[in-house]
Amino acid sequence: MLQKYKVFIDKAYIVFSDVDQSLPNWTKPYPNSNRELVSLLQNRSYQLVSKNPKEAMISFFAAFQTLQAAGGLVQKDHADAFLWIYRFGHLDLPKGKIEKEERTTEAAIREIEEETGLVGQFETIETLPCTYHVYEQNGLSFLKQNHWFCFRFSGLDNFQPQIEEGITHVFWLTAKEWRSRLNETYPGIRELLTLAC
Repeated sequence: MLQKYKVFIDKAYIVFSDVDQSLPNWTKPYPNSNRELVSLLQNRSYQLVSKNPKEAMISFFAAFQTLQAAGGLVQKDHADAFLWIYRFGHLDLPKGKIEKEERTTEAAIREIEEETGLVGQFETIETLPCTYHVYEQNGLSFLKQNHWFCFRFSGLDNFQPQIEEGITHVFWLTAKEWRSRLNETYPGIRELLTLAC
């Protein structure tokens, strides 16, 4: 069975796979230095083929700090309405860092509540694939693994965007609406929802 991990860096990505899936716009071979490769990722994507792609990914980003986060696509109970936020000029799904001793589903629900102000019952419908992305902050490089879930929500719409996290709006979109607006979100979320929903 194909093993593949895609790590997004802005609009480009690195794929770690156990099968060579070269495409015309992919570049091989890649530079030896991790930092050099990341800096070269402007509009190009790279592939690293390994017998153990997950280990290769972890080794490749060994110099980066690793963060674990969780979030979700939330559907309103008995409605074609899905929860979205607007953060730093992008359509986004609520998510955030997993605390020590916290289960991923608990972290996802806590972050959804904190970032949106929703209060009510969350039922886990489905576990979605993880996404990975790299970013820099305060001179440090991070590899972030996001754990995703589909939830069904019943409760009150007490929207309160978490402004200190860069969130300016919280709102519901129908499935048709958010699918037509995926170009407004991040590449990792776009791929997640294209593959999972």
